[in-house]
Amino acid sequence: MSGKMVSTGTIQVDKLLEKLGQPGRYHVFIYILICMTYWIVIFNHVIMAVYGRPPPHHCTLPEGNFVNRSIPLEKGKPSSCKVYENFTQVYGNETVPTQGCSDGWTYTLEPGETNFVADFDLVCDNKPLVSLATTIYFCGVMLGGLIFGTLSDFIGRKPVFLITLFVPVAIGVGIFFVQSYVAFVVLRFFVGVCMQGLQTSGLVLILEMFRPVHRTKAGLITELFWGSGVLIVGVLQCFIKDWHYIQLAIALPPVLAIGYIWIIPESPRWLIQKKKFKLAEQFFIKVANFNKTDITSSISDEFAAVHKKEDGSSVTHYTILDMFKTPKLRKRTFLLFYIWLSIAVNYYGMLYGISALPGNYCLNFLIGGFVEVPAYIATIFLVECFGRKKILLLFFFVGGMTCIAVRLVPSVTGYGLDISWLPLVLALIGRASSAGSFAVIPLFTSELYPTVIRNIGVGTCAFWTRLGGVLFSPILLLSDYTFRAFPFVLFGVMALLAGLLTLLLPETLNKKLPEVIEDAENFGKQANDKSSIPEEAENETSDDTRL
Repeated sequence: MSGKMVSTGTIQVDKLLEKLGQPGRYHVFIYILICMTYWIVIFNHVIMAVYGRPPPHHCTLPEGNFVNRSIPLEKGKPSSCKVYENFTQVYGNETVPTQGCSDGWTYTLEPGETNFVADFDLVCDNKPLVSLATTIYFCGVMLGGLIFGTLSDFIGRKPVFLITLFVPVAIGVGIFFVQSYVAFVVLRFFVGVCMQGLQTSGLVLILEMFRPVHRTKAGLITELFWGSGVLIVGVLQCFIKDWHYIQLAIALPPVLAIGYIWIIPESPRWLIQKKKFKLAEQFFIKVANFNKTDITSSISDEFAAVHKKEDGSSVTHYTILDMFKTPKLRKRTFLLFYIWLSIAVNYYGMLYGISALPGNYCLNFLIGGFVEVPAYIATIFLVECFGRKKILLLFFFVGGMTCIAVRLVPSVTGYGLDISWLPLVLALIGRASSAGSFAVIPLFTSELYPTVIRNIGVGTCAFWTRLGGVLFSPILLLSDYTFRAFPFVLFGVMALLAGLLTLLLPETLNKKLPEVIEDAENFGKQANDKSSIPEEAENETSDDTRL
């Protein structure tokens, strides 16, 4: 990864945005349109939590044999993966050899229901293939980050945004018709590649249209669309019983966004960086007219000044290596790598793991999505009142403890009291905490890195969330090979460790942000750290974790 800072043009852009009365009507309109594409991303990120849910099943029996005499009991329930070797009546404690489902499986489905797991027999020895499908999808997400992050700098944010918005429509429709597991996994991989490009380019378009003073809230509010997207998935799987039609429901919505081709603008900052001053000037005139701001006569003069400064300005190049250039910056970088990884593993682990909890799966999924929304809203206010570090510590501690407890608490107390509802409550608290930490960490990270490598730093840290997306599914699978509570205990321990490591980072609330590498090295110990800079001189921040 590499980046560059131009010392003059960006300041002029922020001054132009200020004169436009930003955030004006145009920016709010475009902001909402772009945020709505977050729904497409979240649909595809979490849909395997719906597809991967196995229906009740047992081994298919030869004609004339009955479940109650041919299927052994496991923990008081008929086995899902074993039959008696000889189909004879079993009496008392007589030991009879068992075997696997050599004749396949019989599934219990509702009328009109189809199930992805049942269609491809992804149960028993084939169960790891469900986890593999999720892992391969998130590998595509990782690749998409590498491809489209560079491509959006080269050809522009808008072309990448449109390509990754509309190409998945064709791929998603193709998934509707797949007849094999391999085809499903391959197509889902390419959807993952596109989803990362869509999210990255959309976020960059948002952030580069706003002045720094508004950018923090703009980034945090996008999380509300993320949480509402989870709710929409929950509603879909409650009312649509055929997984093929759920697939169509998440694949086709971009068709309704065909107008984005003409409505969504290119980033004005990218246009200026590429010295496309005429197009940038047209953008600002269009915004001024839309916002009914009478400054069009001065825009040409502003661009003349920017043009002149750009022609003579020097460009300093920075790379990912600058994140490790000094001791304190290097320490913070390694700490943040683990913290981002831990947050992603916990968030997706809790989201997917909730399917194994007792109760109605559809209701559990909906409630899980619902608790994210207030968590995001609360985070917007909490970080401004109590600071980034304290709130992140709170989320890690609460999330870690609930993760550990969720699988360890009994269903019935020693006095016979039924508390089977408690694991779900704990899981939802952990889910809300992990969602809150997902909202805080990008803001916190962007304030820890100096301006000259801020985008590089946040982008590199975001890579570790993609790795977390790859790792959580195999971790959940470990419950079949270790003990039932192991994945959740591991999630909890990772969160608590991340909380301890957060103590080693400085608070950034109301602090003047570092500009250059040397500022970052001294950050947190200067007497004049308190920020007194005006809004238009504030530093840029980037505010998203699921890049």
